[in-house]
Amino acid sequence: MTNTLQAPASRRWGLSASTMKIIACIFMVIDHIGVILFPDVELLRILGRLSYPIFAYFLAEGCRYTRNKRKRFLLVLGLAVLCEGVYFFMSGEPDGGILVNFSLAILLIYQVQALKKAWARGRWWEALLWLLLFSASVCGVYALIEYVLFIDYGFWGVLIPVWAVLPDYKEGEAPLFLRHISGLWWKLGFFTAGLLCLCISRGLTENIQSYSLLTLPLLALYNGKPGVKSFKYGFYIFYPAHLAVLWLIAAILSAR
Repeated sequence: MTNTLQAPASRRWGLSASTMKIIACIFMVIDHIGVILFPDVELLRILGRLSYPIFAYFLAEGCRYTRNKRKRFLLVLGLAVLCEGVYFFMSGEPDGGILVNFSLAILLIYQVQALKKAWARGRWWEALLWLLLFSASVCGVYALIEYVLFIDYGFWGVLIPVWAVLPDYKEGEAPLFLRHISGLWWKLGFFTAGLLCLCISRGLTENIQSYSLLTLPLLALYNGKPGVKSFKYGFYIFYPAHLAVLWLIAAILSAR
């Protein structure tokens, strides 16, 4: 098996996954400081646009390597429900934060992975059923977001991590004629297409979301290494924790 099925091949230079996630956390905190404490400071929101693409890319990476798909999905979904409940209690309105996006994205990613495996093993009817289920799920997500559920990054925000897994093949998933397209640059290419769809949907030149494209050179520095393994689920703890601290600060300042 060639290294093209390893996504991406490890290299000595560059940034590990844990380092990239820490950088994304820093940008996320800056963004939420702008949302909660300084809503009139646009620079904070602009810098915050750099966080979501990094998290979205490594959500796709995590789904690729996870051994317990159900545990991963339930963890993200549980934290999403918890954060939504706390935010609704604090503000009286839904938040539609990043974990809601990720919960829906994980379901779509798992369907894509199942489709690839069925296709690679020549189970055409099974592959067709997964394709139909994936198509129906995409339509369902669109309808849910359009008519029922508010989400910060909307429909295209949910699809961004899915774009990253489309060209990502590992052993047992790839038909022979597709194995050469797996790798960092192919994934970044597809990921860029998804990110552009998000930016265009928000207005490419009229919305600060276009600044999220600045994360692409940073993602190109990914060296394929996990880094500090103890940070594997660190984001899922850090996300509600930092929001709680910021809300507490905001409550103290407003009480003065």
